[in-house]
Amino acid sequence: MQKFFILWVSLAALFIGGCAQKHYEISKPKLIVMKTPKLKFADTGYIRSSGERVEAELFTAGVAVEKISIDDKVCVNAGCMSEEAFVREYLSPDYPKDTLRRILLAEPIFGGINTSEQCGGARTQYIRDDKRDIVYRLKTDETYFKDRVNGFIIKISDLDDNQSLP
Repeated sequence: MQKFFILWVSLAALFIGGCAQKHYEISKPKLIVMKTPKLKFADTGYIRSSGERVEAELFTAGVAVEKISIDDKVCVNAGCMSEEAFVREYLSPDYPKDTLRRILLAEPIFGGINTSEQCGGARTQYIRDDKRDIVYRLKTDETYFKDRVNGFIIKISDLDDNQSLP
């Protein structure tokens, strides 16, 4: 009887604690375009964050189709893996492991190298070598990442009632 009680309490704690809703400090609707070899998406979504934890939930026709959660690991519908393994598999082995996290959080990438300030507070980074040709632009209402060598585009714009899909 005591073993049954311990098992029941353990399972209850697992279900309650393991399925608890994560609370994010920031949750904003966005227009999200992702074009990589393994991620192809262009529609609305939410970018949610709390500290270094970030989540992108992607919708098509009002239905959630993908969720990318970055915390200790990166989790997508296909499963969870380390952030380094995710970037290596989904983006490029030549990118730092926090590249996608920083793009979703609208923070400088690659340690902020080659950053220039533009009019209106926009910041642009150009990162060019044999393995990448990146233009990364941060504006108050838009994050734009393009790697011409690897064929990646990630564009995240504030959702405005007057916007339409690209």
